[in-house]
Amino acid sequence: MADHVGQAPVATARLITIAAFAYAAIVIGYGVVQVRPLGHDEAVYALGARHLVDGGGAALPLHRSVGMAVVAAPGLALGASDLAMRVPFALYALAYLAVVWTIARRHFGVGAAALAVAVQATVPEFSWRAGEVLSDVPAALCLLIAIAAVLDPRPRPVVAGIAAAAACYVRYASAPVVGALFVIALVIAPESRRAIVGAAALAIALMVPWLVWSHAVTGHALGVLEAGERLARRDYPGHGLVFYAQAAPVRLAGPVAGLIAVVGLVVGAAAWRHRHDATGRAPRLLVAVAVAQIALLGWRVHGEARFVTFAVTALIITGAGWLAAHPARWRVGLGLAIATAVPSAAWTWLRLGDLAIERRGLPVAAAAVRADRGADRCVVFATEAPGLAWYSGCEARTVDGWGLPDDAARVAPAVYLVEARGLRFSLSGRATPSDPRFGWVPIAVPAPRLVSVWRATRGASTLSATRSAP
Repeated sequence: MADHVGQAPVATARLITIAAFAYAAIVIGYGVVQVRPLGHDEAVYALGARHLVDGGGAALPLHRSVGMAVVAAPGLALGASDLAMRVPFALYALAYLAVVWTIARRHFGVGAAALAVAVQATVPEFSWRAGEVLSDVPAALCLLIAIAAVLDPRPRPVVAGIAAAAACYVRYASAPVVGALFVIALVIAPESRRAIVGAAALAIALMVPWLVWSHAVTGHALGVLEAGERLARRDYPGHGLVFYAQAAPVRLAGPVAGLIAVVGLVVGAAAWRHRHDATGRAPRLLVAVAVAQIALLGWRVHGEARFVTFAVTALIITGAGWLAAHPARWRVGLGLAIATAVPSAAWTWLRLGDLAIERRGLPVAAAAVRADRGADRCVVFATEAPGLAWYSGCEARTVDGWGLPDDAARVAPAVYLVEARGLRFSLSGRATPSDPRFGWVPIAVPAPRLVSVWRATRGASTLSATRSAP
């Protein structure tokens, strides 16, 4: 063919692209059908989706992004099983790879696009999280779409504004990153000032309902965002930055993708030496916004690899662009990605299999509660509430490890205390089921080594008598 990537024909790059998407579909798809109970955060979002759709479940806590209820809602239409809840997120992940390919193809060429997708698909942190009911990939997807719209030869302010606002609704912590995106875009492309300002104005307008709501519930337009930051449990400002410095690059992206991300960081930084060179606009914007995400989250929130999904991807795209500019570099990068594929898939499936084992007690405990309570309204106390609420249909309340409040047995006709494998914290004997205030009695469970469930037999009158007894 006349059109080549260095010395590699476009046909080869297209074949690599198809293979990369097929690989991602297999790895992510098999991870989804490895049925496992929803994790803590997954159950929170699933309950929020149910509350949005039919008023059941539980409203999302203040710091949880309301957009995730919308993003998770299709899983309810598919049946609300563990598999059904995760299928939409697997599709979001494949759409994510498609946007990665689009950005890389448009600004770096078809070879870079093939390499970027191949590398991204083999990032372990991405592949095992891709099918989870979490905000990481959907929020990063929205950020990538916003950047694609801003970088378009004919900037698309409507698309950029909508995608930027969606990123904030899906994950509140995206708001500072979105602000940085528009500021950096203005610096990089002053000739597109009107489109960029229009996109930013649209994003702000779409966020007005959220800002009004935040002011109503917290007294401050950004109060909800600040509440989420307070719950981050950082030990000091910049605690997350220390984590990212220690985790980069391998723990954030794996050895191969991490190396290519470092290459992207260097290339993007070097591109700022020629700020008026239009060909370097994409690496400058991608890397600058990636660094902004890492810096802003690391300073204000605690660090976790999945929080910077977008940043890692942006650096990978830029690194792949540099590698694809030379045929030898392109082949080396592609060879490393191929060598990573099997270990990454194996690690992903083993990790998800371990989670299935770790969490298997949750649905067992919930089934025991459902069988015992019949049609009674019920409350379950445990060290972790969302999963039990999702699977049991009961209200669930968290026990802090020091016992239940005196009025615990008054809250519903059926009150339970649960200890199960799969809960993030153990009762550790501190909330003892022999507590005489409640008259706990064990109920039968099919797997007593995994699960213990007790029902309270003493209600309000018994509690009063107990407290007044000498």
